[in-house]
Amino acid sequence: MPELTGPNSPALGFLLALAIGFLVGRTREPKAGGPPRPGTRDFLIIALLGAVAGHSGNPAIAIALFAGTIGAVLVMRAHHPERSGITTELAAVATFALADLCLTADRQFGAGLGIVLALIVAEREELRRFVREGISDREYIDTLSFLGLIFIIYPLLPTGSYGPFGFFEPRRIWVFVILVSGVSYVGYFLTKFTGIERGALLNAIVGAIASTTAYTTGISRAVAEVPESAVSAARYALIANAILFPRMLLLVAVVSPMLAIAAIPAFAAMMLAGFASSLILAPVPATTGDHIADSTYRNPFSIRPALEFGVVFTVVLLVTRVAKHYMGYSGQMAVSAISGLVDVDAISLTLAGFVQAGTSAARDAVIGLTLAAAVNAIFKSVVAQTSHQPAFYLRLMAGFAIMFAVGAAAIAIVDPTRVTELVNQLHTN
Repeated sequence: MPELTGPNSPALGFLLALAIGFLVGRTREPKAGGPPRPGTRDFLIIALLGAVAGHSGNPAIAIALFAGTIGAVLVMRAHHPERSGITTELAAVATFALADLCLTADRQFGAGLGIVLALIVAEREELRRFVREGISDREYIDTLSFLGLIFIIYPLLPTGSYGPFGFFEPRRIWVFVILVSGVSYVGYFLTKFTGIERGALLNAIVGAIASTTAYTTGISRAVAEVPESAVSAARYALIANAILFPRMLLLVAVVSPMLAIAAIPAFAAMMLAGFASSLILAPVPATTGDHIADSTYRNPFSIRPALEFGVVFTVVLLVTRVAKHYMGYSGQMAVSAISGLVDVDAISLTLAGFVQAGTSAARDAVIGLTLAAAVNAIFKSVVAQTSHQPAFYLRLMAGFAIMFAVGAAAIAIVDPTRVTELVNQLHTN
């Protein structure tokens, strides 16, 4: 008798397969007065046959059951030529295949795809309306172009580093190009489908998680195209850059929890200062005249500005590698500053490793992290000036100044060394 419990039991696989059959079959149940077609009971049987095929592990049995299933569906279709489309027949094939998958090691994948299949066939009218009315031809072409950056060009680029000091990394540079393009692409559709303020805020959060440098670059380009969005863009740029600090803490905590704890006072202060700056320097207007969603992201995709910033990114990488080569790694603060020009993740992990290995004091590492973020803010301030809109870049620069002034004060008032000592005492007791 098969095992009835456990994530790998055949019984669970059969239950998942039948669940897929029910979910898909429910969506294909014939309507009253409409032409007959396979319904819930038929799809339950199709799912059961697929599960038997997967459980048997015999290709001949699987092929025979599949052929019988398709034959029965086609016979029903032949008897009712008035029906249009082949959605039901394709759904039957997919149900058989996914039910088969539920009796393999990839059953979770099969179950998830079964839910997706049920949603696709259930939301027919919504999908049709979305395709015809929700997406314009321009948006469709831009989506294909953006996906081409990711799934066509990126895999073709060589891996590894090239040039003097290994500064030229094609894939790393192209990831930056993708991220910069993604800011306008994601922002365009978020603001289109979720509304002005909510879409812009969500885009800032997503941009902060991916890369605040890329987000700031992308939104600076957008402001250059639409100057009237400068104040709104500054608000969301400050929010995104405030989120950088908890993001750095989470990254550091993976390698050195102690360093993360030591950095909490300073980084929490800078995060709160960033949020406060966004409200003070670029307040939300009382009226609805602030149109960042309608104006800032006019086009989902534009490759030329992203490529231009990719060139800038490459040049900065060269400067960083040259400086590191001649300066060496003896000066932790200098290296932190240099490394923070375009990316704070690498130096964050490096400093966390030093603290974890006992080769660096927590206080020095916290100062190094703050310095790296500050230099990164300087680079982003330079990038922001390419918008040619003082209303945008001056607010952003003022916000950065407030954040890091508060951070420096927090380090001076709440010594990271003292924080680690208190944590060690609590742990000992």
